Amino acid sequence: MYNLTDLETFIAVVENKGVLAAAREQRLSPATVSHRLSKLERELSTVLVFRDSRRVRLSPAGELFYHRVGAIIEALHDAEHSIGARSSSVSGLLRVTMPPWVFSKYVMPKLTEFETKYPALKLDFLITDHFVNVVDDAQDVAIRVGQLTDSGLLSRKIVNNSRILCAAPSYIKKHGMPHTLSELAEHYWVCLPWQRQLKLYDKNNKIHTFNAKTRFTISNSDNMTQAALAGHGIAIKSKIAINDELRAGNLVEVMPNAMAQSDAPVWFLRPQNSLTTRKTEVFYEFMKSLFTSYE
Repeated sequence: MYNLTDLETFIAVVENKGVLAAAREQRLSPATVSHRLSKLERELSTVLVFRDSRRVRLSPAGELFYHRVGAIIEALHDAEHSIGARSSSVSGLLRVTMPPWVFSKYVMPKLTEFETKYPALKLDFLITDHFVNVVDDAQDVAIRVGQLTDSGLLSRKIVNNSRILCAAPSYIKKHGMPHTLSELAEHYWVCLPWQRQLKLYDKNNKIHTFNAKTRFTISNSDNMTQAALAGHGIAIKSKIAINDELRAGNLVEVMPNAMAQSDAPVWFLRPQNSLTTRKTEVFYEFMKSLFTSYE
């Protein structure tokens, strides 16, 4: 019968993407790691890992087993820690997805401090503005901005935030400052691909929908900010993403309170059936600490 060390070795193989790296981490010989993995597969009567000389790849059964067992082992280690039976170090792998501007503006400047505090914790970042299915894409944590529509996730609000319209002074000087929706509709926009249909309030608080006039769209929020700063058009941006640019006058707000769906909090999300672990909790506290100036 397999035991806990066999399961921990399997987790190490997956998270280190290979037998050799797992052997180094566990201070075992590669032969021992391979033996434990084979023993586990034999006991389960299924292939967990497809492996060749260069890499390993989880089978469908291995993918399911990894996520279930990984959460259980993590909870076991946390339980041992809570009664003083395990060291205080937070370890393992944490997969996190978030938008580029959150990562570049807030996470990256403080990441060294987090790594120094938790040197045994490995972080795997998926940085994208595209929607990521947390469960299907095997993410432990998702940082999202905006209104939540997925009720299958556990959510905690990190910070309040709103979206605004903004543009560079150079753009306003060249094209003029819009004051009505009809004027706004004639302006050029710098958009993410899914922002091209706009919902805005008129002066009577009636919602109007129109398509943004664009020369190009950009699928990365950081690059979109750079395009707005360069004067290519009006942009929809999270206010806390461009606070520095607004204070410096490099971007100016356009038609304040015009956005019909401006409320866009930053959220900390994880799968509904996931266990609360120390690694997710320390990362949540880290994310909260990045936005304390907005509380």
